[in-house]
Amino acid sequence: MSTSSTPAGGSAPARTGGRADKRLAITRGARTVFGREGYSRTSIEAIAAEAGVSTRTIYNHFENKDHLFSEVVHDSASQVADAFVETVEQQVKGVDLTSDLITLGEAFVAQRTRFPEHFAMIRQVKAEAQHFPAVVIDAWQQAGPARVQRELGRQLHRLAEAGLLRVADPARATRHFMALVSAEITIRPLGSPPLTRAQIQSSVTSGVEAFLSGYGATGAA
Repeated sequence: MSTSSTPAGGSAPARTGGRADKRLAITRGARTVFGREGYSRTSIEAIAAEAGVSTRTIYNHFENKDHLFSEVVHDSASQVADAFVETVEQQVKGVDLTSDLITLGEAFVAQRTRFPEHFAMIRQVKAEAQHFPAVVIDAWQQAGPARVQRELGRQLHRLAEAGLLRVADPARATRHFMALVSAEITIRPLGSPPLTRAQIQSSVTSGVEAFLSGYGATGAA
């Protein structure tokens, strides 16, 4: 990743903090532009225009484009993971196995519809991953995907401890669950119209049924 995106005529000034609303506008604008253009094609000028601020304001908050990109990816991933954990904690009741698994599946799948700009940006990250330092990719993984996967694993472990699931390998069971509940959604052709709520529920329910056929304890469902 290049660090050449600095103001004309000198090096980037140190970040001064600035007003929180300006910083939020910058990170939101950057997420939109990074998601649309990718990292390499995005300029500080384009982010400034999207955010409605000057380039100088951006450099008052962030050292350069690399710094801004790293912060945006990390913060956006954290926001998505926080929302997932909050939804699970509020909606998983621990009363009915199938209902709990469907709730988990819908919360996992709903991330893409709740945070479309984040996932547009992540598609660009994956496409350009070879250009980023490993520390940036690891920070994104730990802030977002790994947290979501750990929470799913924790919930599946809880159900297994209650005798409702047969889970010999929790990490593999978690990966299988994620793949099954999202399979019909992730393999749709690019440009397909958004799924309706009913279609998402049907897809997730089908995935949960497949998961239970492999991991459900006898008589649990």
